[in-house]
Amino acid sequence: MRTDGTPSEGSDYISALMNLGGLDVLRICPSPHVILNKRRIIFLNTAAMALLDGSEAEEFLHKDIIEFVHPLDQELVLYRFSALTESHPKNAPTLIRLRTRTGAIRAVVVSSATTRVNGLRIDLASGTEVTELLKMDAALKASEENFQRLFENMHDVFYRTNERQELVMVGPGSMRMLGYTVEEVLGRPAADFYLVPEERSLVVEAIQKHGEIRDHPARLRHKDGRVVHVAITSRALKGAGGELLGVEGIFRDVTAEVEAKAALTRLATWDDLTDTLNRRAFLEQTGKYIRHLRRYPEESLLVIVDLDHFKAVNDRFGHLAGDKVLRTTAEIIRDVLRSTDLFGRLGGDEFAIVFRKCCPEEGYDILGRILSRICGTEVALSGREHVCLSVSLGATPLLAEDQPTALALARADRALYWAKAQGRGRCAFAPIDGEPFLPSYP
Repeated sequence: MRTDGTPSEGSDYISALMNLGGLDVLRICPSPHVILNKRRIIFLNTAAMALLDGSEAEEFLHKDIIEFVHPLDQELVLYRFSALTESHPKNAPTLIRLRTRTGAIRAVVVSSATTRVNGLRIDLASGTEVTELLKMDAALKASEENFQRLFENMHDVFYRTNERQELVMVGPGSMRMLGYTVEEVLGRPAADFYLVPEERSLVVEAIQKHGEIRDHPARLRHKDGRVVHVAITSRALKGAGGELLGVEGIFRDVTAEVEAKAALTRLATWDDLTDTLNRRAFLEQTGKYIRHLRRYPEESLLVIVDLDHFKAVNDRFGHLAGDKVLRTTAEIIRDVLRSTDLFGRLGGDEFAIVFRKCCPEEGYDILGRILSRICGTEVALSGREHVCLSVSLGATPLLAEDQPTALALARADRALYWAKAQGRGRCAFAPIDGEPFLPSYP
């Protein structure tokens, strides 16, 4: 690396300029000049180093010029660079704010242009500092203090990415929300902080499609591994040709809201005693499945499960003992069922199951295993008392025509009472037409 503001030998860009003698003029020019390639600094003269509070070229070379632009002016600078083309090789002078290496804010009138040297594209930016001329010191300082106070103390986290979706700016709130310092975040792909990295591409696609998104749900991963639910409001940063230059916006922690909503949903749909769907949720999901059957017919079964002699357990041992019997029965059934099956408590000592994509023969096999595991199982109660479990089952086909669901429930109920009449502890099957019968198990 040279100490005069140029990279080491081997840079095609600098070699081409040196061959034309261009750097000698720029180096001694009293106005700040910077040469860029894809926004990366490949040369800056002494005046530019002084403007940015630096003294060595190594402090700036190969860095993105955007790092030295005030956050409030970065979008403008990005747009101006994107507008430089062969048909539009120069930008008119404009006032921007720079942030130096020491954190000072400088007002500069900047002009930029693009050209090709020996076929290689380079961009040139030159500026004139006007901070003192415009007597903007006090106003700039107050503006910067207000910006920093808002930026550092806002509850939400501001972020900005470049065109590669790497984070180039993040508010210090990231430490509070995700446990990462700003230094740990900058330069990394935004997708790295998603619970499922692929979800970030969906966010970017939505922003590109609509230009902006509001309260878009996403799941981020905290540094300690836990999930943080956020709502993202962001917009696209676009160049003169409509190309995506980056994304900026805020994300808000909505974990408490999501968890509260999930808790309310669970209260509304779940039977806490037996850890199954409650009656309303079971019938609702069964109704949705029946509507599914109208478009995609498949063999399915509806089964009602009723505990035998449950009233006697409550009367003799009390409701706490009855609760234990219900929980044990539900655990056994749940352990036998497939992941695709619906399982809920209709109320009291009655449960219901929907076997999806299940022919009668496969259903008989599952029901046979339920009976064999439940019947004869002993549940220890207080003291040395215990009860032996027994259930009766009523099964029937579940059809697309079973609207309302009560039609199928009535058939299953008819089969259940027929099973009880045959001695309990067994399963009866009620066909669409005809009398219930006891199926044979594999």
